[in-house]
Amino acid sequence: MKAGFGKVQITPSIGTRMFGWGQRDADHGCEGVHDDLFVRALWLEDAGEEALVVGFDLLFFSRDIADRLRGALGRRFGLAPRQILLNTSHTHNGPATGTWSFAQFSGVDPIYIDNVELATIHAASQARESVRPVSVSAGETSIDIAVNRRKLNADGNALWEPNPDGPVYDKLPICLFKDSDDRPVCLLFSVSCHPSTVNGFLISADYPGAAMMNLDTYLGAECSLFLQGMAGETKVKSFSQNTAFGTTWEDVEEAGKRVAETAIRVIADGLEPVETSLHCSEVIADLVMTALPDRTRFESLADSADAEELVRMWARRKLEVIDRGGTIPTSVPVTVHGVRVGQNLRIIGLEGELVAEHGQLIRRFYGSGITFPLGYTDGCQLYVPTSSMLAEGGYEVNSYYEYGWPAPLAPGIEDSVVGALRRLGISTI
Repeated sequence: MKAGFGKVQITPSIGTRMFGWGQRDADHGCEGVHDDLFVRALWLEDAGEEALVVGFDLLFFSRDIADRLRGALGRRFGLAPRQILLNTSHTHNGPATGTWSFAQFSGVDPIYIDNVELATIHAASQARESVRPVSVSAGETSIDIAVNRRKLNADGNALWEPNPDGPVYDKLPICLFKDSDDRPVCLLFSVSCHPSTVNGFLISADYPGAAMMNLDTYLGAECSLFLQGMAGETKVKSFSQNTAFGTTWEDVEEAGKRVAETAIRVIADGLEPVETSLHCSEVIADLVMTALPDRTRFESLADSADAEELVRMWARRKLEVIDRGGTIPTSVPVTVHGVRVGQNLRIIGLEGELVAEHGQLIRRFYGSGITFPLGYTDGCQLYVPTSSMLAEGGYEVNSYYEYGWPAPLAPGIEDSVVGALRRLGISTI
């Protein structure tokens, strides 16, 4: 196998609209920079196959922007979509890069998106131009930085409150690429936890950025690449204050430090060598929605004084679609993307905000070896809860309208995911 790495800054200019806190994003743009944002690229070649893994210090892309970036990369480098995996760290203190919440109606900043496209091509070029033979090793451990944010009340309804007993995906997989001189080329690592620690108008990569900075220092090279896992209902614990969730820049730094220190212990203890066997594949999992509202439902919400502003805007948009002869979909097409790096080592990314139990499901599906189960991959369609969560409600179930969908998902989500994994064809060898 050969591998190369590239890194380019994508920090927005002051005033750029932000993404990740709803009403904050509709108020005004960013006021300053706490720490810079970057796009990082890993280029892989093995036995005639090529793959490009790209990580962004951004919240997520809507599909149109993810497709634009993959199209630009594909044209430039002769790659098919299955060979290009995009993942965003999900920081809530970055610029708008998709059509979620109020950005459905205000749109993204075209100049910033142009800059991201150019930076992504530049990072990929750096990675391809620096390819050299590598050895690959991998390992996995557990990490305790996340807390579940879905707590059931006496009626069995989910509230946005800390639930220390709720599920989290606590695995931290690692994959290290080293050249023939034993120098690190790239370190892939993943944590499943929302980087939504600090609200406000400062740009920041949150704890993943702090973790990569610490790991680069340890490795003596800018080579770390964070991949966000299945973090739909988890947040950083509080380290600096007596609160349920992390809320300060100190919490950001502490979480990043703990991630880095945990990864360093695994590296120091010795990673297992991987017999490389590169293979890329992607399929679509159609997630069915419940029965769609009729026109009268959209009309009642569009003019309701009791409905929040975003709901009214969403309902009016649906009425516009109907009146202009458009189609209201009945299912959500979620991309499922796999990159097998080698024997018993694979990356499995889904186009959505998947909750922790889906990470556990994917890990069980593959059984042996090391799996990177990722959300926020090749775009983000909506939250993907488990079927059992649907009756409980809560934000992860009821936020479908923020992503522009007409109804919540229906039971059977897990069957759709497992069916897609079977069709994906990313085997253990």
